[in-house]
Amino acid sequence: MPKKKKTIKKKVPVKRKTTKRTVAKKPVQKTKEKASERYDDHHSVLREALKDIAKELNQLREAKAEVEGVLDDVVGDITSTQNKEVQLKDQLRKLSSVENSLTLKRGRMRKKLENVKTRISKVRQLSNQMENI
Repeated sequence: MPKKKKTIKKKVPVKRKTTKRTVAKKPVQKTKEKASERYDDHHSVLREALKDIAKELNQLREAKAEVEGVLDDVVGDITSTQNKEVQLKDQLRKLSSVENSLTLKRGRMRKKLENVKTRISKVRQLSNQMENI
């Protein structure tokens, strides 16, 4: 048996009566004005935001330059301090070597002084012996 085709009924839209009055508008001009106003508003907000960002960026650049200047000063101070440290270490080495040589000389001089003292005592003994004779 053949199948029957179903028929689909289409609904026809019913026009309703409206009680509102429609006023003739100029939609093209108003939408253009509104769009351009919105466009200008958005642009002015964006311009202000960009100005604020530019100001902040300039402030950050100035702060960076200031910090870099301070950092350069600190680096210079550290370098000069290190140079001074090296100079002072060299002076200490020189003074230490001079001190060592003076210590050796003092030891030699003490020995000489002892020798001279012993000679003087011998000469006194001899002179005392000579006086006694």
